[in-house]
Amino acid sequence: MDYTEYRFELNPYDESYSDVLASELGAAGFDSFDTDGEVLKGYIQSSLIDNELIEGVIQNFPIPGINISYTYSSVVSADWNSVWESGFSPIRIGNLIHIHDEREEKANDVMYDILIHPRMAFGSGSHSTTRLMLQLLLSPQKGEQPESTELVPQDLFGKRVLDVGCGTGILGIAALKGGCDHLTALDIDIDSVLNTQENLLLNEADGQEVIEGELSMLDENEHYDLILSNIHLNVHLSQMNLYSKHLETGGRLLLSGFFVDESKTVVIAAGVNGLRKEREMTEDEWCAIEFIKLNEG
Repeated sequence: MDYTEYRFELNPYDESYSDVLASELGAAGFDSFDTDGEVLKGYIQSSLIDNELIEGVIQNFPIPGINISYTYSSVVSADWNSVWESGFSPIRIGNLIHIHDEREEKANDVMYDILIHPRMAFGSGSHSTTRLMLQLLLSPQKGEQPESTELVPQDLFGKRVLDVGCGTGILGIAALKGGCDHLTALDIDIDSVLNTQENLLLNEADGQEVIEGELSMLDENEHYDLILSNIHLNVHLSQMNLYSKHLETGGRLLLSGFFVDESKTVVIAAGVNGLRKEREMTEDEWCAIEFIKLNEG
């Protein structure tokens, strides 16, 4: 599968502007991003490029006074893995979790060490939303937001977990490390499905269910104690009813992939579908929210 690399330059540059651009480009088909100094690098499957959509993102950029220019070049499949792997940086959250690739040794001073082979799937762990999701997943449910060095693992034992838009599989693997009984990982991108399967094997957690497809494909009788989803805002809004449908009463829904100023929209959509906001965490302008499914009827 061939990809195209776009290099976006913003003038004036600010990291928050770059994050906003990445979010907008995600809705135009881009599935992974990296930075090179003050340049945002975006990757999109060559067959999915829609020049009108990309130009629309540039012309309708929501922050005034920002000039955006870009160049692009093809990245053939044979070169893609080396491009993506070279940009992967480990992520660590206090003494709780350490995520790394084969170039870095296992950490013995954390509760959970996750080894991944990052390929083209978005969600390698370097993004703020992935860190937020991991903290909501593994930190206490009650009380104030703890410092990252004081995180205590969430009670996941015996739980059935659904990871929607699994990417590299990091969130699902973290849930398994935390003691969940069964994982179903779902993604519309076959490369993400294959990468998740590979990373499950690397962490001796194979035998789980990894599916290529959309949430609407799941049997309506499939229910989960915990649903994780770190994807684009518009996707959350379009399938909030499905999150609720597949969540057990009293179960938890963890969502991210949207900005702080978009959180109210998410909370309203969740409330309409019987989901009550329990906690919210933020990093820079990004947000993650935990919901609980209320009693039906």
